[in-house]
Amino acid sequence: MTVIRIFVVIASAALAACSSSAPTGRLQLTAPTPLSAVYSEVNMQLSLVTEANTHTPCFGHECELNREFEHRVLRVGTRLAQAAFAIHPELHEHIDKFEFIIAEKSSPGSLSNSAGSVVIFRGVQQLQLGEEALAFLIAREMGHIIAHHHEENSATSMLFSVLAAVFIPVTNLLSGSAAVAQTASASAMSTAATSAASFIGSKITIASYKADQSREADGIALDLLVKLGWNKYILANSLVSQTKFVNDDNWSKDFLGSAQTIASLAATFNSITGLKANRDDNGNILVTVEMSMHLDNLPARFTTDEPPRIVFDFDNTTNNLGKSVQSFAEMNLLSSNIVQTAQRTRLVLNLERTRSFDTRIDGKRLLISLQDNVAGMAILSDASNIIKTDPVLKQPVLQ
Repeated sequence: MTVIRIFVVIASAALAACSSSAPTGRLQLTAPTPLSAVYSEVNMQLSLVTEANTHTPCFGHECELNREFEHRVLRVGTRLAQAAFAIHPELHEHIDKFEFIIAEKSSPGSLSNSAGSVVIFRGVQQLQLGEEALAFLIAREMGHIIAHHHEENSATSMLFSVLAAVFIPVTNLLSGSAAVAQTASASAMSTAATSAASFIGSKITIASYKADQSREADGIALDLLVKLGWNKYILANSLVSQTKFVNDDNWSKDFLGSAQTIASLAATFNSITGLKANRDDNGNILVTVEMSMHLDNLPARFTTDEPPRIVFDFDNTTNNLGKSVQSFAEMNLLSSNIVQTAQRTRLVLNLERTRSFDTRIDGKRLLISLQDNVAGMAILSDASNIIKTDPVLKQPVLQ
């Protein structure tokens, strides 16, 4: 009965921590933070023990390369940590900081634990990853921490351990083996059976949601890198080109899978879903472009004077308005044209006269504020009798 009470206490504690904190809304069974911290640290150390060490110590130029790599990891990791706490302020409830460690392991690899430790193997240095790929590798491990994957794995392992400890002895009793169970040999066999059942059960269960965890970590990593100003399309291309080293080991295959996931996410097309214009509080014309997804960066833009237009080029974007031409009732904004190609959509705002403008991103909206330059245009109009445009130099010249 004592064992069953322990099981009830641990199971209740773990179930109390059940949450949908995964980025995809996937329901997770997470262990309490103190238990998970110990459990995930033990698992990480056991994993490190099984990896072959590098030859030590280093000599001459090799030491300089090692220090340079360590500085790169720390520099990139520090920036990513700042982005992580900015995007996920709730992180402060679980960890105080991220710690970035280089493990002297000869094979490429990476690990992390629920306490915020990110371990990069020395073998990664030999891959000569570019800045984007190295940053993604670090951010991916941070993604596992942010998404509480270590707490989820710890809860699964602990519950299977308790279940095996409770139900295997009960099965022995029910099968009439009470007398045999009193012997040392039977005790050893029972312990072995309990450990085996716990290990196999937890491994099968963890493997069943590993793909979900990988996608979640990859998505979080992409968000962190975009937050720091990386272009997701350039990042995807860099990852794909730098994962051609893939070997037969599980880590290399996982890294390749992550590269393919990021390529898929980067190739996801945005679309223009709404377009309207009205007056803002300052009396300026405010054009609102509604998008299906968040914009990472401002679209490329330029103006023309004859005729007066403002042009925006949206990469990897489609037109989902159901029309390509739209008229407006706002003064000076005449109409819009949208032209779509295979990889780009161009939005053209046709104006009555040239105006300056400001643009900014507001979530899934691009806001374009057309500035009122009436005063400036009046001054030019008054001086039109003495200012003309040279047809050759295309410059204003005094007559």
